[in-house]
Amino acid sequence: MKRERKLLILSGVLVVCVAGAVGVSRMDFEEKMTGKETTIVDVDSGDITRLSWNAGDDQLAFTREDGAWSYEADAKMSVDQDLLDEIAENLSHITSDKMVEEVQSLGVYGLSDPAYTVTIGTEDDTWQIEVGDETFSDGEVYISSGDDYVYLTDAGLTDHISYMLLDCVQKEEIPEMESISEVRVDNEAAADIVYKEDAGYCYSDAYTYYLKDGDTYRNLDNTNTENALTMLSVFSWDACADYYADESELAAYGLAEPAAEVTITYVPAKDEEETDDGEEAEDEEEQTFSYQVGTKDNAFYAKLTDSHIVYSVTQDLYNAAVNASYEQLKPDEVILLDWDTVDSVEAELDGNVYTVEIGKDGEDDGYTCTLGGEEIAFQDVLDRLLDITIAEDSGDEEEDTDVPEEEPALQDNKSELKLTFHRNTDRYDTVELEFYQYDGSYCISVLDGEEMHYTNRSSVVDLKEKISAAILDSGADE
Repeated sequence: MKRERKLLILSGVLVVCVAGAVGVSRMDFEEKMTGKETTIVDVDSGDITRLSWNAGDDQLAFTREDGAWSYEADAKMSVDQDLLDEIAENLSHITSDKMVEEVQSLGVYGLSDPAYTVTIGTEDDTWQIEVGDETFSDGEVYISSGDDYVYLTDAGLTDHISYMLLDCVQKEEIPEMESISEVRVDNEAAADIVYKEDAGYCYSDAYTYYLKDGDTYRNLDNTNTENALTMLSVFSWDACADYYADESELAAYGLAEPAAEVTITYVPAKDEEETDDGEEAEDEEEQTFSYQVGTKDNAFYAKLTDSHIVYSVTQDLYNAAVNASYEQLKPDEVILLDWDTVDSVEAELDGNVYTVEIGKDGEDDGYTCTLGGEEIAFQDVLDRLLDITIAEDSGDEEEDTDVPEEEPALQDNKSELKLTFHRNTDRYDTVELEFYQYDGSYCISVLDGEEMHYTNRSSVVDLKEKISAAILDSGADE
């Protein structure tokens, strides 16, 4: 028992001694800290010709000659001149508001193994600054400039040198585009997309995007295509992945054989400023912008076609380039007509042909439809027709509703319904749409004898029923 009591007493004495030593140490530390203002570096930033600092285990060094920065280790790297100028400006004036005059141990300040070592050089002088720990308050860090003192300076100093090598690469510009006339995507489908208003390439001027295949143009869905082109033309590099990848290194980014190459023909966005004489700038000539995309290990990369700089990009950009095709961008609707351009519709079903005249209703946005001179309720038919869409997979694996994989083709298929539209237009004055039986779930729609798609059979049956009801109500079938 006496022994345990002695141990407790000795432990208490030890605690008191340690606390006293810490207190004395702090008193000595505070006594040695002075509030003297000291200039560590004071130079015109334009006179700085060399900057170096460590980024992790890597040492970065840049030199400036004739006003241009270059990376010492590899002249092939394109250096972000503005960034290096900014770093030089931030490091050109470093001051301290406190200093330790009698330094017992650099380890106390984190300077025996400094977090950063910064070198600032001009033609005449060189400053080497080591950066240690942050203080517990005041937002400052300990630094050493090679003399026998430790200084305190603003902790923002570390922000000025916390750049990795790839942060210092000059990223290539993605141009701002006033308008786009053509986007060619060389992927497995090789899509060549053009934009043209009132082109006359198809029966409806409502379409403005087309897939070009030689002398043939296939109309595309306006909304889907515009969204895809926006993704392909309005984006930014996520980060630089390699400042110079030669041919042997491109495979590491999936770019030795790119998944897709995108070439955009565009008119540059106009500068908002006017010319000196007050006149607006002249229209710019078309230019081209081309880049490639690839993927490796679930990461996505891109580079300009004629460049060695590789960037990381989003999966959305990669998907937009790889998936650009007619199948992805084709119209959703089976047919798109402006009823103002249609004078009459011939409906052929069950071996009979009915001609419905269509006229504009002057009182509202509707139409007056007549059969044999008698007005009939045909507006529902017109509305329903424009709602019929191309069949797509439901995405539900439990439902057996997958659209047939084979391309739609006609053999001995029986016609379910044929509609012929007579129009008051100079081009495509007659448009034909016919639905053929395929199976219990789908029909094949054929537009003008060429464009074929699978269509849900239920939609076609519903359309037929509406036509039959309108005709029966008119008494034309009696």
